Amino acid sequence: MDFAAAHAGFVIAAYGLSLVVLGGLSAHILLRDRRLRAAARRLDGERGDTRA
Repeated sequence: MDFAAAHAGFVIAAYGLSLVVLGGLSAHILLRDRRLRAAARRLDGERGDTRA
């Protein structure tokens, strides 16, 4: 990559922004999954369901 090119800053910023967005999306998905699994366990416990 030619770092002396006029658009190099734009390319680097675009990659950085993409990394931030994908990292945030991944964190959101993992946290939501953890929350939903906890809610499912709680509901199964209230129902008295012993299935795995």
